[in-house]
Amino acid sequence: MASVETAQGAPEQLLEPERKRSRFARFLSAFFEGKNAIYTLVLIVVGFLVFYPMILLFINSFQVGQMGQETTWGLENWRIALSAPDLLAALSNTINLTLVRQIISLVIGVLLAWLIARTDMPGRNWMEFGFWIVFLMPTLPMTQAWILLMDPDRGVLNQLFASIPLLGWIKFDIFSWWGIIWVHLMTGTIAVKVMLLTPAFRNMDSSLEEASRVHGASNFTTLVRIVAPVMAPAILVVTVLGIIRSLEAFEVELILGAPTNLEVFSTKIYRLIIQNDPQYGAATALGSVVLLIMLPLILFQQWVTQKGNHATVSGKFKSQPYALGFWRWPAFVIVLILVLTMSVVPLIFLLIGTFMKLYGFFNIAEVWTLDHWRIVMERPDLIQSLSNTLIICFATAILSMLLFSIVAYVIVRTQYRPRGILDFTVWLPSTLPGIVVGLGMLWLFLGFPLFKPLYGTIFVLIISTVLVSITTGTQVLKTNLTQLGSELEEASWVHGASWWYTYRRIVLPLIAPAMVVVGVFGFAIAARATSHVVLLATSDTRPISVLQLSYMSDGSYEAASVIGVIILFLTVGVALVARLFGVKVGLGRNG
Repeated sequence: MASVETAQGAPEQLLEPERKRSRFARFLSAFFEGKNAIYTLVLIVVGFLVFYPMILLFINSFQVGQMGQETTWGLENWRIALSAPDLLAALSNTINLTLVRQIISLVIGVLLAWLIARTDMPGRNWMEFGFWIVFLMPTLPMTQAWILLMDPDRGVLNQLFASIPLLGWIKFDIFSWWGIIWVHLMTGTIAVKVMLLTPAFRNMDSSLEEASRVHGASNFTTLVRIVAPVMAPAILVVTVLGIIRSLEAFEVELILGAPTNLEVFSTKIYRLIIQNDPQYGAATALGSVVLLIMLPLILFQQWVTQKGNHATVSGKFKSQPYALGFWRWPAFVIVLILVLTMSVVPLIFLLIGTFMKLYGFFNIAEVWTLDHWRIVMERPDLIQSLSNTLIICFATAILSMLLFSIVAYVIVRTQYRPRGILDFTVWLPSTLPGIVVGLGMLWLFLGFPLFKPLYGTIFVLIISTVLVSITTGTQVLKTNLTQLGSELEEASWVHGASWWYTYRRIVLPLIAPAMVVVGVFGFAIAARATSHVVLLATSDTRPISVLQLSYMSDGSYEAASVIGVIILFLTVGVALVARLFGVKVGLGRNG
C-alpha cells in the first residue's frame, strides 16, 4: 500500500521521527529556555547537594564494616541500631519533649509575635531584636549559665530561696525532664518562633481585622476567624520547623540528661558515632528512621500550604497597629521581663563563669581569676579559627539570602512544573541530625571524584552550613512571598517592566525584612556550627565553634565559656547592624 503523502509530498512514516524530536524539543524547552533555564539549574544544584549525600547515607547503612576499610553488604547496621538498649524509651522521651516544647512555645510565640507586629506596645521593635539576641546566643554556654543558676546543690537560685524564710521549699533541678524543657524554651525555642512569625504577622493587611470589628466581631472572634486562618500557613511552617529542631537537638539533652540517664533519639545517634568503635552505619540507619518519621509531616505541611490563597499584601495593603489601651504598658513590662530573663540573666552568669576558678563553686578560697581569658587569648590558633569563622559566616549569610530567595520565588511565584519537587527537596536536610548531615557531606566530598580536591577547604564548610540552614531560610521567604498579592507584579509587567526589574524593584523590597532575618540566621548557624562541620574541618579550616567543642571535650568549661562569649559578641554585633538596617525597610514596620 502506498504511504500517505503530506502536503509537501513527504511520506508520513518519515515525519514520525521528526514529530518525536519535536516533542522532545518542546520538553527540553519547557525546562531549559528563558527563565526556566535558571529554575532548572537551581533545581539541579539543590537536588544534587541534598539527594546525593542522603543516597550515600542510605546505601552506607547497608555496608557492614569500618569506614575506610573493606565492607560487606548486610543488615547488621540496622540490627544494631534497632536493638540499641532503651531505644523505645529514647523515642518516647523525644516525642514527649518535642510535644511539650512546641505546645508551650507556639502559644507564647504567637502571642508575642502578635504583640510585636500588630499592636501599639511600646518598644516592640527592640523587643523583637531582643528575641534575635536570645536565638543568637550559643546554646551550650547558655546551658552552662542555667546550670550555674539551677544546679540542685550549688545553684544560685536554690541558695537564694533557701536563705529566705517560707521559700526554702522551692528548689530547681536543671538536670531533669522539666529542666531540659526550660533550657530549650529559654535558649531559642520561643525566640525562633517570634523571629519567624513576626515578619509574617507584620505583612498581614490590617483592613481584614478592621472589617471584622466593623461588623461587630469581638477581638477573640477576629483572632480565631480572621487572623488564625490567614496566618495558618506561617504558623504551620514554624511548627514543623520547631518539631524538626526538637527531633535533632542533642546538646542540651546530652548534658542535662546524663545524670538521670535520660536519652533521646539524637543522643543515641551521637553516642553511636563518638564511641571508641564508631558505628557510622548504625547511626546512619537511625538517621534514616528519623527521615522516614518526618516525611509524612513534610508532605502534610506542603499540602496545607499549597491549598488556598493566603496573600495578605496587595496593592491596597494597609498596616494599622491595634490599640491595646490599658494593657499597653503591662504588656510591655511582661515582655521586657521575659526578654531579660532569656538574655541578660544568663549572659551575666555566663560572664561570671568565665572569671571563676572552678565553675559553679562560690565557697572556695580563691573564687575569681583571669587565667581562663589569658589562656584562650594566648592560644596560637585562636586568630586562625576566628578568621575562618568570619569567612564562613559572611559567605553563608550572603549565599543564603541569594540562593534561598530564588528557591522560594520558584516555589511560590512561578508555574515551573517541578517546583513541588524543589519544595520537597529543601525540607530534607533538616530531617537529619547535624552530625549525620556532616557524615553525608564527608562521603560526598570524598566519594565524588570531581569534589575530592575540595575536601579540607573552607568551601566545604560553607556548603555544609548553607545546606543545613536551607530549610528554615527558604520557609521564611516562602511564607512572606505567599502573602504578597500577584497584582503588584502584574501591574509592573503591564507597564513593560522585565521579570528581573520586577523582581528587583517590587518583590525584593517587600521581602527585605525576611531576607535580613535569613541572612542573620545563616550567620548565626555558621558562627555556632559544631555537629555538621566537626567531621569536615581540618586544623587549617577549624572554626571557633569547633575550638569551643574541644575545650568542652577536655572538661575546660570555663575556657569554653570564654569562646562562647566571643561567639556571642560576634553574632550580636552583626545582628545589631542588620537590625538597624532592617528597621528602615519593609512593610508595616512601625516604631
